[in-house]
Amino acid sequence: MWIRESFIRQATAASGMERQNSVFYKWGGGLEPDFPEIVRAYDEFLVTADGRELVDAAAGAAVVNLGHSVPGLGDVVADQLADISYLSLSHFTNEAPERLADQLTERAPGDLNAAFFVNSGSEANESAFKLARAYHRERGDEGKHKIVGHWQSYHGATLGALSASGNTSRRTAYEPQLHGWPHIPPAYPYRWAYDGAPEEQAIAAARELETTIKQEGPETVAAFVAEPVSGSSVPAAHPHAAYYQEVRRICDDYDVLFIADEIMTGFGRTGPLFAVERFDVVPDVLTVGKGLSAGYTPISGALVRDAIAETFTADGDASFDHGHTYTGNPLSAAIASHVIERYTDSVLETGRERGRQLVDALEPLRDHPMVGEIRHAGAMIGLEFVADRATKEPFDPDLEVSRRVYDHAMDRGVYTYPGSGSVDGVAGDHLMLSPPLTIGEDTVETVASVVVDAVETVADEVQ
Repeated sequence: MWIRESFIRQATAASGMERQNSVFYKWGGGLEPDFPEIVRAYDEFLVTADGRELVDAAAGAAVVNLGHSVPGLGDVVADQLADISYLSLSHFTNEAPERLADQLTERAPGDLNAAFFVNSGSEANESAFKLARAYHRERGDEGKHKIVGHWQSYHGATLGALSASGNTSRRTAYEPQLHGWPHIPPAYPYRWAYDGAPEEQAIAAARELETTIKQEGPETVAAFVAEPVSGSSVPAAHPHAAYYQEVRRICDDYDVLFIADEIMTGFGRTGPLFAVERFDVVPDVLTVGKGLSAGYTPISGALVRDAIAETFTADGDASFDHGHTYTGNPLSAAIASHVIERYTDSVLETGRERGRQLVDALEPLRDHPMVGEIRHAGAMIGLEFVADRATKEPFDPDLEVSRRVYDHAMDRGVYTYPGSGSVDGVAGDHLMLSPPLTIGEDTVETVASVVVDAVETVADEVQ
């Protein structure tokens, strides 16, 4: 019996709660999940039904960037509800989404001066893909429709977003329904086989995109989508800045839009407000979510460069025929607007400091036989587990190494973000740590101590 399963059963028994569950859950057995019940959250802590506190070292799913106790939101919600909570932006406008759009575009890099709002990361990327198609079509390039992505990437659960994703385990069941869009190798320096210095390797890797565009036919390729710093599929992997600078050059040369998926990496997660700032490039579309509201309401969006947005406003004829019922919802926009104001320079610096502190505290694992690499970008840390450090050979997937580390950490009171498939879609175990930017210094030390202990315990089990 896994430790996690044992802990959950104990917590359920302690709570004295026996009731029918009608929620159909994503993981864990449909209507009968093996999950702890969380009844409250504050700062960087989750409180279970039996009163146990867990450290949220994953910020949910890298969402709760500001922790679970952002002040003032109750008043924001009450004020907006008193005015208006729903409006169809197909026919009306409202100050709340307009204010949020202004806040975002003022802080976005370059000329990303238009914001299109939806509800989830998947929808934001779907919107970007459809916008790329509509943009090229409006300019007379009817054949441009393909979206090129990375293998070992994840852009969302909807069919278009999943088609662009390269996460094998998430794709397999739905493969017959997906578009046959092309993929290139991930921006994953730890496993690159290119020769030369990091800059030379980065340029060589980026040119895989150029080769693919040529093979597919430039007249068929609408956009390239990438997470500037890899998210949960290869946590915290990022190349030399030359990689995305070369990507920008290639996209310009072949009239292909560059979509930066910042659903997970935006709003201070990797250090700057947006991860693309690390590479000194401006994408054509930048998708945002998760940290946009820091978990306080469902909202996401796509930030768009002037030249693209103006295509649909220049002569009054063109329109972007796309939208959702809750697009630009005033209540969600008001909440996100309040959250955005909290991403001050001080908070971003605190996130960077906590990330550095966590990496330093994980130093006992730096040369551990089971840890191939510890990657770090701001407050996102990735640990890759290997069976052999010298050859970088991954563990047999059947050993479920990352899940074991997760379970042992959870048993010790720290919730983390495990994953697998980073090497070839099947093999490759890793753990992501993405705590709130505002996590306390003492809690950082707790997280590191628990993770070190969990890795050492699993190493004794499997090696």
